[in-house]
Amino acid sequence: MISGSLIPQADLMHRFGETELAKLTDRPRAREINEAVLKRAIDDAESEANGYLRAAGFTEPFDEVPATLKVKVCDIARWYLYENGVTDIVEKRYKNAISWLKDVMKNPSMLGFEVEGVDEIKANNGIAVIPNELEEWKDVKGLF
Repeated sequence: MISGSLIPQADLMHRFGETELAKLTDRPRAREINEAVLKRAIDDAESEANGYLRAAGFTEPFDEVPATLKVKVCDIARWYLYENGVTDIVEKRYKNAISWLKDVMKNPSMLGFEVEGVDEIKANNGIAVIPNELEEWKDVKGLF
């Protein structure tokens, strides 16, 4: 599982500005950025992106997160912040980010890294097969 942050809060502030983020996170008055709401959106965006990255064969945190990946995760986090009031451009950028992540699943080298086991993942059409039972459960099969 990939751990570690893909984007810091500063990336969102740099891309979308303090005013927009304040409006999206501070529910009552829209004057200050609510750090907890912003962190939840980042966590949700990173979880979504990590699902695609794991399917592409990435299991370790990146030493340096590729710039393109940061942009896409920022777009996903922004989409989460908009909740029910998503604008057309925010929706378009979110869908573009997801499409790009699906392309990364098929071609992990898009991120500029080599990944072990990519050929296995591609052979299974990007599907990882995980057994339904743990190895140690096989010894207790006849007991119940």
